[in-house]
Amino acid sequence: MSRRNLLTNLLGSEPPGRLAAANPEAPASGGELAAANSSGAPSPAAPPPRPRAPAGAVRAMSLTLDRIEEESRALRAAMATGAAIVDLDPETIEPAFIRDRLDEAAGPDFEALKESIRAHGQSVPILVRPHPDAEGRYQAVYGHRRLRAARELGLKARAVVRRLDDRELVIAQGVENSARRDLSFIERALFARALEASGYDRPAIMAALSTDKTELSKMIATARALPETIVRAIGPAPRAGRRRWMQLSELMKSREAARRVETALVGLDPEADTDARFVRALAAAMAPAPRPAPETIRGADGAALARVKRDGAATLLRFDEKTAPDFADFVAARLAALYEEFRRRD
Repeated sequence: MSRRNLLTNLLGSEPPGRLAAANPEAPASGGELAAANSSGAPSPAAPPPRPRAPAGAVRAMSLTLDRIEEESRALRAAMATGAAIVDLDPETIEPAFIRDRLDEAAGPDFEALKESIRAHGQSVPILVRPHPDAEGRYQAVYGHRRLRAARELGLKARAVVRRLDDRELVIAQGVENSARRDLSFIERALFARALEASGYDRPAIMAALSTDKTELSKMIATARALPETIVRAIGPAPRAGRRRWMQLSELMKSREAARRVETALVGLDPEADTDARFVRALAAAMAPAPRPAPETIRGADGAALARVKRDGAATLLRFDEKTAPDFADFVAARLAALYEEFRRRD
């Protein structure tokens, strides 16, 4: 079943969240409006050229028309489902029990979304369900960033209320995110792992994420291998992609690499670019382990007898001929006996 049909079955028609698939608050295309305006009557003769308006004015008018069209489409879609759009107090709406984002209110994209809602209102409603355990409260299915923006602005949240069970909620949440295509690989991986930990079977998770069995296995394996504290310190890192996240998860199986990554991320500015944080973490994980410093072996009198230098698979034992002449020959002559003693030590 396609993503569109999955979500349509849940909501009864085209879901409002799909109206802004690429960005929930971005202006929709004016293509349909133009098509509607041009249908029906035959095209009149081309009018004489008119003075061209300034580019800024044209862009402002285009954005205004797009916003009007988007809001109209959202309202029509909501009415088609039989669900009314209501204004809810954001304080009565809780996040979904499984979260799909790492930083819903971080970065310039969120600030741009917030400013858009401040200036023009919330054109696309969020989807909520009645809270299963608290009367008069709700759980957000999707639209968490719009909800957060409304809360910070002191505005009501425009919402469609639908009764969904837990399975329908996670499928709607996952399919909507897949339709927008703006979740990073690691966010999808964490979402998949959280669904599995909550008892959902693989077919349900594949439906929620619109993915296949092989890809889902890679997501869950990657999420399991990475400590969640590390992932949250890095953030979504959308440019990293699947291959590099999987590379980091393999490197992090080494305790030394994991310690280097933890050290590299300590004290980083939480507002720093998430992709830059990922690059820093990966570089730390790939860095060669520091070579141990040479060790000096001393006699009971404190004299330096030899220096031990370990380098990967080899160990170099260097004797000080000035301190103990002929001691190296003495050890070499006893080396076979020492080896036999070593073998019998257990």
